[in-house]
Amino acid sequence: MKRILLLALCLLSFCPIHAQVYTAGHISATVTDSMSYDSIRCTSSFYYTYHITVDSSYVGDSLKIIDTVMASVYAAYGNTTGVSPWIFDAPLSQGYGDYPTAPGMTYYTGPTTKLLCGLDTLRYITPYDSFMVTPCGYNNVSGQVYADNNGNCIFDSGDVYIYPPPVAMSENLSSSVGTRGFAGLYYGTGSGGYSFQVQQSWMINYSVFLPSYFAFIFPPSSCFSGSYTFTTLPQTGVDFPLQCTSNVDVQCYALAPSSIRLHRAFYMSPYVSNTGCDTAAGQLTFIKDSRVLYDPTLSTYPADTVRGDTLIWNYSGLTNLTSGAYWNCFLSSLFLSLDTTVVVGDTLCFSGYTNIPSADINPSNNSFSYCIPVVYSYDPNLKVVSPKGTGAEGYIPAAPDTLTYTLHFQNTGSAAAENIKIIDTLSSHINHATLKILGTSHNMTPEWLAPGVVQFNFNEINLPDSGTNFAASQGEVRFSVVLNSGLAYNTQIKNTGYIYFDLNPPVVTNTTLNTIAKPNRVDPIMENIGILIYPNPASDHIIVENLNGGILSIINLNGDIVFEQEIVNDKTGIDVSKLPSGVYLLKTISSKNTATTKFIKY
Repeated sequence: MKRILLLALCLLSFCPIHAQVYTAGHISATVTDSMSYDSIRCTSSFYYTYHITVDSSYVGDSLKIIDTVMASVYAAYGNTTGVSPWIFDAPLSQGYGDYPTAPGMTYYTGPTTKLLCGLDTLRYITPYDSFMVTPCGYNNVSGQVYADNNGNCIFDSGDVYIYPPPVAMSENLSSSVGTRGFAGLYYGTGSGGYSFQVQQSWMINYSVFLPSYFAFIFPPSSCFSGSYTFTTLPQTGVDFPLQCTSNVDVQCYALAPSSIRLHRAFYMSPYVSNTGCDTAAGQLTFIKDSRVLYDPTLSTYPADTVRGDTLIWNYSGLTNLTSGAYWNCFLSSLFLSLDTTVVVGDTLCFSGYTNIPSADINPSNNSFSYCIPVVYSYDPNLKVVSPKGTGAEGYIPAAPDTLTYTLHFQNTGSAAAENIKIIDTLSSHINHATLKILGTSHNMTPEWLAPGVVQFNFNEINLPDSGTNFAASQGEVRFSVVLNSGLAYNTQIKNTGYIYFDLNPPVVTNTTLNTIAKPNRVDPIMENIGILIYPNPASDHIIVENLNGGILSIINLNGDIVFEQEIVNDKTGIDVSKLPSGVYLLKTISSKNTATTKFIKY
């Protein structure tokens, strides 16, 4: 009770909680923690500091703070001046509390650590703990999401729950606080239920809604507009009776490392997913580089059919109504290695495709292709954006307004990572409500920490370290976002990821950069000029329409021209029967324009 009263007196200030003193050999450490609270922003912060003294020190002396459970180094310090005694402060970590537990307080704890300095070791500094006050009130809005198959806006016979429910929330707070994104999202167990924790201390109103990018599959019904706005809490029974259409969005891709290291095995994960009520079935085809060896005995869901470098899987039953989640998929995981001809500096290329249903609203994402460099030493934790854009500034036109981010991570420590979280703060030039998960290498749960701040939680991932199992020590998450409309020329869109392996300090990725180009700037590789290719995929021949004269070339993924001819007519047929299976670029160059598009040969 005394502790709770003390915390209550510390609102909007820093408050020291307690201090512990440890001594061993020439090392002594006083460990203190402090709290700060912000009743406007509704956050609580916990700070933890070592005040360290090394009695007998020298130039080049070093001290390490080590997590005794994970055997990982939290921080390392060096005596550069030779001062003795050597005295310094080491801020170890901090925590933030914004979600309440009864009675409005959050428990925060840390690990057992030790200090190592030369022959002196200060062992077993006991775990610290603190209760973080949540200075603002919260309450819930909850309901269920289901496919209202008979259109009566009541969940009854024949209706199906949609789980997890694809809903979002935004909150309008007083002007001193601003607008918050949804927080505390909770998915029910198999019942299509949802519950949002809403901060009510400074609330004006809040809305619960179906994001616009689900409208093609779940259009509003006659008795439901697609959103609710309330001014009071709590609210229960805020249900979403959604209608289903026959539209689907089938897409395929392959999760892969951004670089491949020589003499190291690696995993790739081809997948096909479907957003839609109707089921999708077909074949997923993956074409590997001929210099990559495939081992089905070490793969998860090995291919049903193997024809040389082509791997084929049969899939069926992909639908939001049975498989769960607005992103559902068939996912394989391939154990791959390099043959003896591969050297550092080589580039390995992969491609794939799947069937295009007649009701597919976006056939362009039913195929993929990319190349991966072979390296020896590199930083495996990095961020990649597509389109990359041109030049160092990553210039992109304002019209292709979707960016796809892939965040690669690898455990390069000395023990398995039990839990991994990745925090990504989206640019203010992005419509945060459009974030869509496209793929993930392991089971993952996303959550919003604040407006535009998303956290990807890989709980109990137990990711091996790279020294124990290099191939299995890697992972990734891939998502897309849509840019705000009307962005001005030279607007920069940046993105950086922060990867937390257990309780270690974050590994900070590179920062991706895209810049909005001038309206009259055209990147030829992105221009299509209405070229039409069919059938696509093709086995024997293709028809190309909307040509403007000039030269037509077919280019493979290595950049080699495998076919070339002069364009005589606006429409021409091309025999592709002798081309190897794979993805190709078809490029036309005329006095008026340059256009590039792609097709798949199977």
